[in-house]
Amino acid sequence: MNKRYSLIAALMLILCYPATAQENAPQAPSPNQSFTSVKIGPSLTTIALKDGPWQGAQLGGHAGIYYLTMQSDKVGVQVEAQYSFQGAELERGHLLLHYLNVPVTAKVFVAPNVSLQGGAYAGLLLDQRYEYEAIDSRPQMEGKDYCLVYGLSFGNESKATFSLRHHIGLVDIIGAKNQVFQLSVGYCVSKK
Repeated sequence: MNKRYSLIAALMLILCYPATAQENAPQAPSPNQSFTSVKIGPSLTTIALKDGPWQGAQLGGHAGIYYLTMQSDKVGVQVEAQYSFQGAELERGHLLLHYLNVPVTAKVFVAPNVSLQGGAYAGLLLDQRYEYEAIDSRPQMEGKDYCLVYGLSFGNESKATFSLRHHIGLVDIIGAKNQVFQLSVGYCVSKK
């Protein structure tokens, strides 16, 4: 599984290099600037059992909108609303989870086109289903989820960005906690 994460990180670096190499003099966002962007991308999701191993990873996805406001030339606050398809491959089937997540993260720009992210989010479970062979069931699960989030972003906030994030679940949703790795492409639709 670690090979997958390394592959995703390497792919993101390769994809981001041409986008940043085309700009002669990259500039960091200025204080008081704000950006509204849409984002979409794949997710690798699973659940971590209490005192046990992670369950099988499942491919998911996410899409949403975010608003970044710069507090200084190095620090910004990003608020998002996103739909996230999560779950896990279990020994006897698939757990499918649909969430509405609201992450709030701080972005620290370590270079003009590179930022580190950290924060938290609250999630609302919209739907859940457990599929086993031809049987569908709806398990009783915790309807709310809270997670810590960290990651990094590459790109020009006023144009396009690529980010990789890890969400660490804090809530026991069904004897386990969510674990999500997201690869995102963001596109700025408004800059002020």
